[in-house]
Amino acid sequence: MFTSVGMRGRSRRQAFTLVELLVVIAIIGVLVGLLLPAVQAAREAARRMSCSNNLKQIGLALHMYHDTNKVLPPSHFLASPATQRPASWLVRILPYLEQSAAYDGSTFSGTDWASRGDGTNLNWALFHGLEVPAFNCPSSPLPTTRTDAASSTTVALGAPANLEMQVPSYVGVAGDYNERNSQWNGYHGMSDYNGAIVSIDNRNTMAVRFASFTDGTSNTLAVGEQSDHMRVRESDGSISKYDQRAGNWWGGAWSGGGGGNSNTSEGYWMNVASTRVGINYVSTQGRYTPHGIGPYWYGRPGRHTIFVSAHPGGAQFCRVDGSVRFISENIRFDVFSYLSNREDGEVIPEGF
Repeated sequence: MFTSVGMRGRSRRQAFTLVELLVVIAIIGVLVGLLLPAVQAAREAARRMSCSNNLKQIGLALHMYHDTNKVLPPSHFLASPATQRPASWLVRILPYLEQSAAYDGSTFSGTDWASRGDGTNLNWALFHGLEVPAFNCPSSPLPTTRTDAASSTTVALGAPANLEMQVPSYVGVAGDYNERNSQWNGYHGMSDYNGAIVSIDNRNTMAVRFASFTDGTSNTLAVGEQSDHMRVRESDGSISKYDQRAGNWWGGAWSGGGGGNSNTSEGYWMNVASTRVGINYVSTQGRYTPHGIGPYWYGRPGRHTIFVSAHPGGAQFCRVDGSVRFISENIRFDVFSYLSNREDGEVIPEGF
């Protein structure tokens, strides 16, 4: 058989040289380096949109609650004895978040919603392990649940020794710290009653209605984010992180705190927060400055938790009218305070 030399030469496979291979690898590395931030930004944008949708659902649930009850849900109310701590405002909006089964099966009197060691949680079977998707921001690096030790009387009802309770990424806005309607609770800090989600107790007996928002529902915040760590800059310049969410305490999302027939400390900070400091505040003067802000105070979480977000540059809030807005951490603090107060009469600048 005759085979031409030219045909035999053309049939040979051409291989990459080592230099060419290295160049291709370098180009791929550059492209990946360029694309990765864009991919991460796209993912964060999607998570931020999901977080916004969560707040919209919560805002709609608040409106439906108001339509039914003619008031917004309280964060806390007096209950006696002290071991019968009430349900949180988050429990009260469950029927409007497709969680009617848990709500309808709940017992609201004679029970301890805080799941502490001194009371009986009659609702443990309904809320042990329950996670409502709308209560957690997808960008949050924090755990979505906490473990509480069940009391002996709760265990006697068939509960396990430890109960798993959801910790939410969102808190009700109780108001503007140190305003005329606020009340000092000694070392416990300040009770605020001028916001949207407030305590009904021996110092405040008025439920909040939409008519109470003399500043306008579009100019008042109802719910805000607590989806990231509180940060403290230590004296050596390092940053310490603390999970200081207002729902990260006995009972998690489901407890209104407090209990008893007087104004108790947990009743004004469980699952609510006030504008004591700015969004994403970082303490540079020690972990307890200002007073009550730090991660722990006398062995307990700081009484004035802050609005902090895992989304860069600010935090998302639902206003009382149900709209959701991302507010920059650089907002003027006085304007931020005005937004949390339903009746201060201050003018909110456009665009703030």
